[in-house]
Amino acid sequence: MPVFRDSRIGIRNASLMLGVTVTELREAILSGSKIHGVLPPKPLFNAGQRKSEMMFKAGDIMDCAENIQVISNKRRS
Repeated sequence: MPVFRDSRIGIRNASLMLGVTVTELREAILSGSKIHGVLPPKPLFNAGQRKSEMMFKAGDIMDCAENIQVISNKRRS
């Protein structure tokens, strides 16, 4: 059984895991800006007919979400 961290997910699921909109995630990746103080991971590749659907490794998104949570907790302290 494959491990979820190694699976590929699209930008919609990645944005849900990070708690941002698809547009926010796409703009942060294209401009190199941060999301809640963390740089988002680079997509593995662009899929789809127009090569506009970004695909990510789930583990990279999970790591990014964890870093966002750590920064958020530090700000609250």
